[in-house]
Amino acid sequence: MSFRFYNFVSIRELSRKQRMKYIPMTKQWILLLLLPLLLSSCQFKSRQANNRGLVYMQESQYEMAVSEFNEAVREEPSYFPAYYNRAVANANIGRNKEALLDFNYLATIFPDHADTYFNRGVVHENLGNFAQAIQDYSETVKLRPDFIMAYHYRGIARFRMQDYSGALEDYNKALTLGANTTMDVLTAKEFGLNSSALYYNRGVVLQKLGDLSHAIQDYSEAIRIDPSSARAYYNRGVARIALSQPREALADLEIASRLGHRQADQVIRDYFRN
Repeated sequence: MSFRFYNFVSIRELSRKQRMKYIPMTKQWILLLLLPLLLSSCQFKSRQANNRGLVYMQESQYEMAVSEFNEAVREEPSYFPAYYNRAVANANIGRNKEALLDFNYLATIFPDHADTYFNRGVVHENLGNFAQAIQDYSETVKLRPDFIMAYHYRGIARFRMQDYSGALEDYNKALTLGANTTMDVLTAKEFGLNSSALYYNRGVVLQKLGDLSHAIQDYSEAIRIDPSSARAYYNRGVARIALSQPREALADLEIASRLGHRQADQVIRDYFRN
């Protein structure tokens, strides 16, 4: 008997959990907030509007932020940080087409800006344009070969294109870079290395490819990081059924059920109670 295992963690889910995944905004904000000190008075209004928008971004008031960035662009059409920040604000409230317009414009003006390609890739992925997302993530890592999130997100896009070998390659690269990089807890969280998503997603690919033992290892690591991950318990349970480990499988499925995974109840009924 075979059971469907639970799918990957998507870009949309990652973005809901960590709104600022779209860009490393903290560094960007620090950079932008220093700019007005060097400006002439004729540029004051646009910079002030941009700074107000950044404050709204920090407070997750994205509609208000967009209004301020619009004003900054009206006051000074050549002030490119406002376009960038407006794109990020629009992306955070699901206005992906509007965000895409700004990122497209910025990519023509600053063709060597890795964050623009990365963020545009996220927007393309949320719009279901997976091939274009892969192109943007590839451009990102060409410009910044140590961009861990770009490898992770390209892996997700490749998974959606059913390129499982390519997805596995990207997840491996992201985890290798993380293992070779010294970073504090907050930075690790920014790159997804202390969340269960990266290990979980690699486990899904390995399970798709039939490598159940290594898939179980990744689900176990995902569970170690996030013991509340019902889907990781569920998938590990299904993998253990396939490896004829019924006792361990039942224990995983019961935990998944307690954590609210309804498919786990069905598998327990079908496999263990008939």
